[in-house]
Amino acid sequence: MVDRSQEEGEAMKKILPVLAVSLILLTIVQSGQAQQVGPLLIVQGTPDTSTAPPEVRTYVSVIDKSAAATIEGLTADDFQIEEAGTDIETPEVSYEPVGLAIVVVVDRGGISAPGDPRLKEAADLVRELVAQLTVTGAADDDVIALVGVGEDGVLQPEENFSYNPVDTNLVQNSLVMMEGETVRGGTPLYEGLDEALRLLTKNSDGTIRDVLARRRKVIVVFSDGVDPNFSDEAREQDIIRKANDADISLYTIGMAYRNRDLGAGENMVRLARQTDGLYRLHNSDETHLEVLDLFDRLMTQRRQYLIAYQTRQPKGDYTLDVEVDTPIGSAERSVTFSSVLETPQIALTAPTDGHSYTVPYSPTMGGFEPVHIPLSVQVTPLDGAHRDPLEVRYFANGVRIGTSAAPPTFDFDWNVSEVVTPTERTQVQEFTLVAEADDAYLGQRMQSADVNVRVTWEALPPPTPSEERVERLRQDWWLLAALVALALGLLLLLVMLIRTRGELTRRVVARTTGVLKGVTKRLSGAPMRAPGKLVILQGANMGKEFRLAAQMIKVGRDPQFCDFALFDDFVSNPHCSIQMEQTQFFITDEGSTNGTQVNGVPLPPHQRILLQPDAIIELGQTRLQFKRLGGSTRPLEQEDAQASQPQQLESERGGPTQEVTR
Repeated sequence: MVDRSQEEGEAMKKILPVLAVSLILLTIVQSGQAQQVGPLLIVQGTPDTSTAPPEVRTYVSVIDKSAAATIEGLTADDFQIEEAGTDIETPEVSYEPVGLAIVVVVDRGGISAPGDPRLKEAADLVRELVAQLTVTGAADDDVIALVGVGEDGVLQPEENFSYNPVDTNLVQNSLVMMEGETVRGGTPLYEGLDEALRLLTKNSDGTIRDVLARRRKVIVVFSDGVDPNFSDEAREQDIIRKANDADISLYTIGMAYRNRDLGAGENMVRLARQTDGLYRLHNSDETHLEVLDLFDRLMTQRRQYLIAYQTRQPKGDYTLDVEVDTPIGSAERSVTFSSVLETPQIALTAPTDGHSYTVPYSPTMGGFEPVHIPLSVQVTPLDGAHRDPLEVRYFANGVRIGTSAAPPTFDFDWNVSEVVTPTERTQVQEFTLVAEADDAYLGQRMQSADVNVRVTWEALPPPTPSEERVERLRQDWWLLAALVALALGLLLLLVMLIRTRGELTRRVVARTTGVLKGVTKRLSGAPMRAPGKLVILQGANMGKEFRLAAQMIKVGRDPQFCDFALFDDFVSNPHCSIQMEQTQFFITDEGSTNGTQVNGVPLPPHQRILLQPDAIIELGQTRLQFKRLGGSTRPLEQEDAQASQPQQLESERGGPTQEVTR
């Protein structure tokens, strides 16, 4: 019984290692199979937004991991792109050659002993790989580097990438040198892999770093799998982590003796599978062809999908999500890109700040001579994306004076001769000019710095003595007519007095007295006929009219201080006055607190301005319209109609209303 128990115990000791190895191999196979589900999607480098803003250009590799080949024939319908969480409806997708960046690692330890053919076989395989590279002197050439792992861990030979031109002879010469040397003992494979990763991710040559930015990066390893640090799993996982962080796949070739298995190759399998690469055993003519076939499929990875679309994101960092659907499954990746779009600058290039203009009065024209202030701008993009706005708007003292849709300078002429009416005094106004527009890409408003100008309007020339007499007669003709009529009446009365006496004289006197009494008009309900009127368009008592029958009308807030009270807390006492001279009316701001505007133009205090028919006068929160006698009230604009809604609602509720007299 004891002997039998001992035999069973020894048998179990023999079986347990086999079971452990089988379990490890099964785990590796299952892990590799799980990783082969779906394609490998790699966004090569950071999406580019600097070459053609506002375009985002992204290079994407879509690889069948089980075949080590690029999946061809995909279109824009196979990609879903999201920018900052928003779908991009119409990205452009093209299939373009970009190039491969390959580092060959030859682990010379264990395969370069005298009489061992494996180093020569590895060198010949590298030559086959170099022969398949595309090296034509074009910008998308493949590039290759070599790292040999020699005795005592010395990385020799080592050749960095070359570019413009790509010099494959450097690798060929290193292979010849390597074949003539013997390396005794094991070599640290992971040291060679670490150096290969450094050449691909942290190359000391700045030009090479730019060349590697978009290329598909792979490492091809030739080794017998024996490494003095093989038991150091942390070192192995560090290599795998670095490769995955940089989207670098390892393709491992196990160099075994002819028709024999690789004694220690589990690490080669793990390195390939856990970096989305492939492992191939080289030990026969058949496996030699399989390795060459792997090289053929690697060459397809030099082509990538270029995804391009227009962004409208302002300057900043954003997330770009790329998803692809393929016949073998789907995959997705998220990357960060930086938009460079900024709102352009706009500056007034004309007129010059502080410039003065004089508007002369022309007696022959009977008004001011035409004087135009030219305005123009310069639009400067800050992000390299040249574009012009649809239009540029120009403002003087906050009031729009015009627009221009004529790039690139958007010229506009402002006629300042029509701003004021000629008076007996020189008129001077300061204007702050501003230009603004909307960015065609971002939709954000851009505004120029202020430009200040001064405009002087000349006064009317003094009249000559004869002109003064004529003007006086023209203005006082009614007084002269009244004097003539009175003189004729007195003369008639005198004649009648001379021809009659006594009672007749008394009758004439009585009649004359009656006639004189009849000259005085009695008061009646009918209003005096006036040549003009004011109509309230907005404010208290909207629709009310005030007839301008006096030579001077004071307009203000309260009736005890003015002739026409508006009952508006934002109106002064008095606010403005309206003077009638014959058939013309003039308006003067009396130094009010909130100012007076006529047709949107602020009036200078204490300066008379001619009122044109249908002029809109704004005092505080009240809007008036000046009408000539018999004129009709102008229809309200949209904004007037909105402002009048509260009064209409009050009327519908039975509130007080005022009939508008036409």
